[in-house]
Amino acid sequence: FSLALFLASAMTHEDAAKVQVGFGKVSYLWPIFSGDTMSQVFTVRKIRNTSDGHHSIINFTCDLINQRDRLCMRADKALLFQFPVPESNLAARVVPDEPLLDRHLFRDHLLSKATTVLAEHPSNSLADLKPGMLILHTMHRSLTFSQSQQLASLARLTHERHFNSRKYDRTHEIFVPGGLVLGITMSAAARDLYEILHEEIQSCAYVNNLHPENVVGAISYVQAVDDNLPGDLEVVSVTTLGIKNIDTRDLANVDIPAELFQPGIFAKELEKICKNSCPILS
Repeated sequence: FSLALFLASAMTHEDAAKVQVGFGKVSYLWPIFSGDTMSQVFTVRKIRNTSDGHHSIINFTCDLINQRDRLCMRADKALLFQFPVPESNLAARVVPDEPLLDRHLFRDHLLSKATTVLAEHPSNSLADLKPGMLILHTMHRSLTFSQSQQLASLARLTHERHFNSRKYDRTHEIFVPGGLVLGITMSAAARDLYEILHEEIQSCAYVNNLHPENVVGAISYVQAVDDNLPGDLEVVSVTTLGIKNIDTRDLANVDIPAELFQPGIFAKELEKICKNSCPILS
């Protein structure tokens, strides 16, 4: 899932972007197999200037399509550019949102196997997840500068912030690409959420930049659990925070504000809550 999202959202022409703001809805519509040939389609959905008048935010829809013209993944992505977009009187061609008639095709395929193939392999989940549960994941991940470069090159990223260590200091000026930040955060949480058959993302916000060698841990809050599904399957809604350079075990006796796990909360609000109510995370 994480690698598919990284590939779907990787843009070789985003050199002018300052940072990635985050992701919106991400849907994994059909599995990607080894040997598949993938192509990308990007659609500009929205352009707006920031309140300071010096930057602009552009929202894209990123589609990942296999060699059979099947849409495998769709993701909404937002980038911050360090220039304002001038006002225009020209009428833009509005591209309507295409209804995803097969949005749940992959999920429904898995559900159809719940009482047959999947029933032969009982659940191996490591934890019984309940609404309101807070999980301090003890697994931590990091990427070296070489690993970040290799993966960025594989996805054909060209932004100099990922590569140019002659111009930017690798300890605090070189950035790990946004898709990889999300990937290692999900990886840090993966063991305690084992085993996941299918997943979607409702939103993802990047609060601070991540640099090579930074260690990433994760905290998850279980929002809801729906076990009204066939077999041992259940749908779990989780909000996960990726935290850098902190061992999550050091948070065992720390009061973590519930407000941090509100769905759709903005990055500035997160930073404000951490600064006022949980300084160790600020």
